[in-house]
Amino acid sequence: MTPDDLASEVRSAIHRFHITDQHVVIAVSGGVDSVVLLHTITLLAAENNITLSVAHANHALRGAESDDDERFVASIAKSHGTPFSCDRLDVTRHARATGLGIEGAARELRYAFLTKVARDRGANVVLTAHNMDDNAETMLMNVARGSGTQGLSGIPPERELENGVRLIRPLLTVSRSHIKNAAEVWGLQWREDSSNSDLHYLRNKVRAEILPAMRTVFGPAVTARILRSSELVRDANSVLQKVIEELLPSIVRFETDDTCVFLIDAMHGLPRGLVRELFRTAMNNSYADVLRLTSLLDAEVGSRASLSDGRSALREREHIIIQAYERNPLPSYVVIHDDGVYVAGSQTLEVQKRRSEDIHPHADAQIAYIDLRSIRGALLWRTWQDGDRFTPFGFDGSVLVSDLLTNLRIPHATRRSVRVVCDDEGILWVCGARSAERTRITSTTTEILILRVST
Repeated sequence: MTPDDLASEVRSAIHRFHITDQHVVIAVSGGVDSVVLLHTITLLAAENNITLSVAHANHALRGAESDDDERFVASIAKSHGTPFSCDRLDVTRHARATGLGIEGAARELRYAFLTKVARDRGANVVLTAHNMDDNAETMLMNVARGSGTQGLSGIPPERELENGVRLIRPLLTVSRSHIKNAAEVWGLQWREDSSNSDLHYLRNKVRAEILPAMRTVFGPAVTARILRSSELVRDANSVLQKVIEELLPSIVRFETDDTCVFLIDAMHGLPRGLVRELFRTAMNNSYADVLRLTSLLDAEVGSRASLSDGRSALREREHIIIQAYERNPLPSYVVIHDDGVYVAGSQTLEVQKRRSEDIHPHADAQIAYIDLRSIRGALLWRTWQDGDRFTPFGFDGSVLVSDLLTNLRIPHATRRSVRVVCDDEGILWVCGARSAERTRITSTTTEILILRVST
């Protein structure tokens, strides 16, 4: 590829991505790729009615060398008569604050800076100099990580940053060797980043060891073939995401920011791969999360799986619910002293004593009417426990509270939040479910304890 061929590739990208007749920001690190991109856009600016600004992110990771890069890029921008913006990024601090690696933290800060420059300059396009070899390196790293279709799509030629700013990569179809050759023919100067030879970075290892070995085995055009593969996967992924977008509303219901419900019947008959992608996309679940969620489809009702980020998934009869672990569990018990309103977490219990002739009981699962004579000792309002038994209203024998909740089809996700009112002899009321037989109102009842629970 000659320098003219490279310019033609960039010209084609300008028209393909509709970059004509506007102001653009070019990210220039000082390396050969970004210097060539700046030079090429400058050559093509007049014919495409493009004006441009240069932006340089000083990552401050290589001491004086980073500062020399900044001065070098500033001098290039000045020689072109191009507006220049620069920011010194505290990558190390951001990495510590976010838990990202150095490369990830640098990338996040860099794109935030470029977006700000574009906004300040009135531009809605940022150009970066990612090339064909960068794409191949990214693809190989994502293959090694076990990425799905999105990761195997490689570096996208275009994506949105934020606030309507588009990130476009005009050199993605050009190899690094062709870029360097064009720079030499044009007599350009550039800076060499010493960190590119540091094999502690995975990308540098792939660049220095893996890709040369692949060129030896598969030929020098291997990066072009990898680019083609990434484009094919990207096309397939766009189709998949379109299907997911259409299916999600009928399969997933978002109840809060960290709680969602997957309807099992709606997923019946779908290919397993599509189901996995639904699980992945809905809440950005990891591969391990997706496997656990998929296993719940065939699990028994009540089965639970732990997910990342302190979440859990629960298999109900008709759905799978994902929710955050309860960080502030309800108090184990509340002592009921007298009439009044008692609070436990988001639940309230209203307690009131009344004469029987003043009351006309009516059926309501949230209200219990208890013959005051049936109460023995102090009243407690507490969470039910494994092994709790009582004799429900209308029953001859005792049952486990857990069995009662199952028979009443109380969702597993809410069972542990069910509370009971009990006295010294046992349970008087499973709140919202059943009263005990011994609390029955009869013709001889003179006083009634009214319990009303709400959430």
